Parts: sequence; C-alpha cells; structure tokens
Amino acid sequence: MTMVSVVWAVLAAVIGLVWLVVPFVIFGIKDLLRDLLAEQKKTNELLAHGPRPALPDTPAPPPVLMARRYP
Repeated sequence: MTMVSVVWAVLAAVIGLVWLVVPFVIFGIKDLLRDLLAEQKKTNELLAHGPRPALPDTPAPPPVLMARRYP
C-alpha cells in the first residue's frame, strides 16, 4: 500500500465512524433541546407578564473633565 492509500483508508474509517455515531448523538440531544425550549418559553412568559420591579433612582453621572489644551 502506498502512503496515499493509507491516508484514504484512515479518512474513510473516520468518516464511517462519524456516520454511525451522529444519528445517536442527534437523537440523544433532542430531549435536552426540548427541555431547553420549554424553559425558554417559561422565561419569556415570566418576562412578558410577570411583575416589573421598580428601578432605583440613580444620580446623574458627574461631568467628565477634559484636559486643557495649550496652543
């Protein structure tokens, strides 16, 4: 076998392994994504209809002093 054939064989084996593993990963993560979506919907409902706390009064920021320029 030449070096190119070995590289192609290793690449084909890696792609084949990924091809076999990816569907299991996708189906395994579906429930997690479904839970995440439900939590996001709950959060959006709370933000849309929940109580809104009053913001504290904040004092105005002090003016920014600029350096004097001498001609």
